[in-house]
Amino acid sequence: MPEGWYWEPLTIPGITPSRVYPCNVAGHPGKLLALEGGPDRNGRVWCRITNIRPHTDYRLEFVAYRPKFTNGVYLEVEIFGRRHLVNQHFSYGRIQHIFMRINSGNVKGATRLAIINPHAEVLAFGAPSLKLAGPKAKDKWSAVSVRLPNFFPVGIFAAAPDDLAAIRAAGFNAVQSYDPKPETIRKMAADAKSLGLKFLPDLRAYQAKISRDVGGNLELLGFYIEDEPEGRSVSPKKIQALKESLKEDHPRVLTAVAMVRPQMVATYRDSADVFMIDPYPVPHMPMTWLSDSLEEAAHHVAKERIWAVIQAFGGERYIKEGWPRRPTFEEMRCLTYLSVIHGAQGVFYFSCPEVRKDAASWAGLQKIVGELRELRTWLVLPQENTHLSLEMTSPFKADAAGRPAVHFSQKQKGIESLLILVNVIDKPVSFSLHGFSSNVPWLKDPFSNHKLVVQDGNIREKLDPYEARVYRFRQGD
Repeated sequence: MPEGWYWEPLTIPGITPSRVYPCNVAGHPGKLLALEGGPDRNGRVWCRITNIRPHTDYRLEFVAYRPKFTNGVYLEVEIFGRRHLVNQHFSYGRIQHIFMRINSGNVKGATRLAIINPHAEVLAFGAPSLKLAGPKAKDKWSAVSVRLPNFFPVGIFAAAPDDLAAIRAAGFNAVQSYDPKPETIRKMAADAKSLGLKFLPDLRAYQAKISRDVGGNLELLGFYIEDEPEGRSVSPKKIQALKESLKEDHPRVLTAVAMVRPQMVATYRDSADVFMIDPYPVPHMPMTWLSDSLEEAAHHVAKERIWAVIQAFGGERYIKEGWPRRPTFEEMRCLTYLSVIHGAQGVFYFSCPEVRKDAASWAGLQKIVGELRELRTWLVLPQENTHLSLEMTSPFKADAAGRPAVHFSQKQKGIESLLILVNVIDKPVSFSLHGFSSNVPWLKDPFSNHKLVVQDGNIREKLDPYEARVYRFRQGD
């Protein structure tokens, strides 16, 4: 055990205890401490830290290693009386540098830093350090510094040149490609332009010729410059340098990265213009994992910089990663409208080859995209501060966090309003919505033309599991 670190083994009759032991990792100069959790859930080591200042930001750093990746299996850190999940540790078979900014809160003087592995798998760490963090830099980003789209992007990931015609026919207005080959980027840029699609090519390494050839194309949506960098601890400065090189060629070109851990957006906020938030909840996580991630990201950057990535994959090849099936039509539609309710400024679906290989999933996705196309003039409008209030009336009332199971938002265009309602749980719900003006007699579903009567300023509604409902209404109809 390294000097200053402690392990308190727990012996429970009949229970295999956790183990802690030094280990070496090829290519890393120092020893790591391996934590192999057991059923006693006591795979932890700790040390005492002194001279802590209260209400101060600290930067915790260490290296981490895992021989394999299992979704949901992560180290945890306990410090300043709070526990933090190290869920940005995606790399395996190699060392990953972990960094976390943590505030000391009311803690003054001494505290305990504990590294915990509550899982049976081996997770290792080494070279921990805790230093005063520098002051938080002000967000220098400005909307005038980038060519943000003047429409609501509805796109799909991982397209190939042969997919573009089908993607356009399905109603999408944007497309992303992972193929970095110059000839592919040029061909897709030209083909996308001829089809009226905005293109987001992958340019994770600076290619001056490609950047200069296609970067000024007004049909270019922007450049995709990194994929979940927080999960591999890609240097924010490295990505920022790439962004700045691209902007030297075309000063207002948009840059985008995908991120799954919204708390890390704060670290990368200067590295790109747009953050594509991509947690995939089906089937093991609540639908609100997506909306909560969008809201958390919006604490660190302006909402106009946040797009949502909707899960459209799953099945046998993804069982080990935790996605044993594709989302249903209802689940994809729920996630789509939930992201709109929570302020996403665009949606992309992951991914083209996966969803197109299943006829039912592709047909369902085309229907969702068709609805978004009909709502395109609404989607670019900001959310209104609504005076409506929700009252759940069914036995099933709450989402995973104890909030109402129905999420809703309202947009307004003159005397007309758009209301979106989503049931985020897998049970049927009923509810009342109060506070409509006396001169609103009914709500109308734009897709079915069904009318819902408003009585005494209220509506009563039922939603099936994961059902989303869209209504339009006018003052004085």
